[in-house]
Order: sequence, then structure tokens, then C-alpha cells
Amino acid sequence: MTERYMPSIFPECDKLKQAYDKCFSDFFEKFISAETLTVSNPCDRLHETYRYCIEKVPYVLYCDGSWFVTKIISELKGKLMDPSLMGSMSNASILQETATDTRYNHLEQTLENFQENARQMGVIASDFTTRSQEPLNQKIHTLISGLHELDHLKNQFMDVKIPLELLEYLDQGKNPQLYTKECLERTLNKNKEMNGKIEMYKKFRAMLLKELGEEMPNDMVLYRNLRDRKDASPQHENCNEDASD
Repeated sequence: MTERYMPSIFPECDKLKQAYDKCFSDFFEKFISAETLTVSNPCDRLHETYRYCIEKVPYVLYCDGSWFVTKIISELKGKLMDPSLMGSMSNASILQETATDTRYNHLEQTLENFQENARQMGVIASDFTTRSQEPLNQKIHTLISGLHELDHLKNQFMDVKIPLELLEYLDQGKNPQLYTKECLERTLNKNKEMNGKIEMYKKFRAMLLKELGEEMPNDMVLYRNLRDRKDASPQHENCNEDASD
């Protein structure tokens, strides 16, 4: 069987994914062999370890064009269960955050199971034998059930907005963390550009006042007096209001 491997999108967990992929590939080669009657998957523990590693990695959620939100699911669970924080948070807030965390965890687990079943089905189909028909049929039914469950879960996320650019990153096989980085860089560049324009307008104003002062000194004196009175008038009104009180 030709060994295929897709790196994990989380570099911290890549070695665990390699170990699990190798374990499952070896197991499947033995499973389809006529010399063995093995039916249990010995790689479940590796798969659980890989899932635990993924849950520790920060997930990128949204980018609204200016700021970015990240969370670590395991840390959020710890905070919600920490007795020292219960006194400072209302019961309604705790219930709301717990419900939000639960729905994301459920969706995450459902997507991960669907992805793993699809990968296993691909491994089965890549080296198909007569003995592989039954496991393949089981995987197909499992995928269909997974699609039904995902369709059922979609109503729980009607309030979630995901930028289309993030989906393009995923389609291209890029790490979604790069989306946050590039959004931040674009925002920083726009901020620098805007600050540059503001600075240029300030310099232009200073040069214009200087040139007008040399060409029309009397008019500029009148202009400055009008500006000074206008700037002082709101403060004068506030003083009168305070005195009346």
C-alpha cells in the first residue's frame, strides 16, 4: 500500500498525527490480510491523545477587520469550573458560556469524527479487496449519519459569522492561524497609511498658515482672533452654566 500522509494543521500535534496514521495504516494492512482475524482497532488510544493535543491549541474564530478573537477550549472549561470564579459571575452568565462552549465542543467532535471516518474510508478504498466491502459499506453509512448530524447542528450556529477569506485559506490547505496574522498586518498597514495622511495634512496646514501670514498678515491676524474666540466660547458657556448652578 502506498503510504500517504497529510500534515496536521497544528504543528504542535503533527508527530502524534503521524504516529496515529502509521498505526492505522499498519492495522488496516493486517485487517485485510486473509491470515488474521483482527477486528478491533488498536489505534484508538493514539487517536484520543491526538484529539487532546488539538484541544490545547488556540483556535482562530473570527476576524472582523480590526480585531481578532481566539480562545483555548480547555482553559475556558477550567475557568467555568473554577469555584473561585463562581462568586464573581452570575448564574445566567455561567449557563450561557457553558452552553456556548458545549455547542462548539459538540460541533468540533462531530467534524473531527467525520474527517477521521472519511480518511479511513479513503485508506480502505485505496487498497480495496473483496474483504474490504463490508468495512467500506460501514464507513459510507457512518459518513451519511455524520452529514445528517451536521445538518441538524447548523441551526445552532445561525448567529456565527465566519469570513469567506478564512474558508479560502482552508480550501488552499493553509493554516487558519495565518488568516489572523495577515488580517493584523493589513490593519497595521492601513493604520500607518492613515497616520501618514494625518501627518501630511498637519504639515500642509502649518505651511499654508505660514504662507498666508506672509502674504496677508492683517487678514491672518483677524482669522486667528476669530479662531481664538470660537475656541474659547464653549468653555465660556460652560463656566456660565456652572456659575448659574
